[in-house]
Amino acid sequence: MTEETINAPGSTATPVADPAKQEPIVYASGGVRKIIFSLVFLLLAPFFVSLGPMLFWRVSQGQWVGTPGLILVAIAFAVLMALLVVELVSSIRSRVVIGKNGVRIRLPQQRGLMSLFSYKTFDIPYDQIEAVETRREVYGGSLAPVIMKGARLCLKDDTHVKLGYINERNVDPAFPFTEIGERIAARANVPIVDVGDVRRSAFNKTFGVRAGIADLDALSADDVAAVNKRHSQVIVVVVGLLVLLVGLGIVGDSQSDIGHASLFSSFSQSD
Repeated sequence: MTEETINAPGSTATPVADPAKQEPIVYASGGVRKIIFSLVFLLLAPFFVSLGPMLFWRVSQGQWVGTPGLILVAIAFAVLMALLVVELVSSIRSRVVIGKNGVRIRLPQQRGLMSLFSYKTFDIPYDQIEAVETRREVYGGSLAPVIMKGARLCLKDDTHVKLGYINERNVDPAFPFTEIGERIAARANVPIVDVGDVRRSAFNKTFGVRAGIADLDALSADDVAAVNKRHSQVIVVVVGLLVLLVGLGIVGDSQSDIGHASLFSSFSQSD
């Protein structure tokens, strides 16, 4: 089995073997993952649907005590359900098959909520692929910055097919998109081009707004290191706050139990 290596400016050399002698590789969600997401969605859906009539009844009857809190719960629940639907649809529809002569891709071509409406299927022969492009994107500002690494296929007709993004600290085992890009590059015998690190708008990323020139600010290695440090600090603060809230809740429950026990004891003595 012979191997070849292609070198290109700004690219990573990719050793490849004869693709005709390799078996197809399939990336897809397993049955357990689909069942878990489906069950969670079915369990939460009745509670989520009931929030609408509850809020309508409270507002129509002028019952404002506790209503603002219920509205906040409904908003948080809606965000949770939206994320769950995105993951559920992704687990059912997303699929990549790296074959002997080409690759079949069924993936969303936009991110966030818009991914639900942007699934497309591509059958791409290896001889139509010019390169595999990767880049890191930083978004989230200074409050909670996040680094995601993306990969896409650059075709010879100047079109692009997006593979997807991964968090390098928590890679999805079902769809490790950078690994998928590397395998496609190896079989197509094309270079992997790293275009560097850029900062993107979190709003545009969430709602699938195409990035403009002003939305892509190049970052240096020091900038990326600072983002990683800031992210770690934010995680520590969030975990600390959660621990503090849990501790306060436990203390509050303990004092409440002590108060109830003292009250019960005084009633018993009086009797």
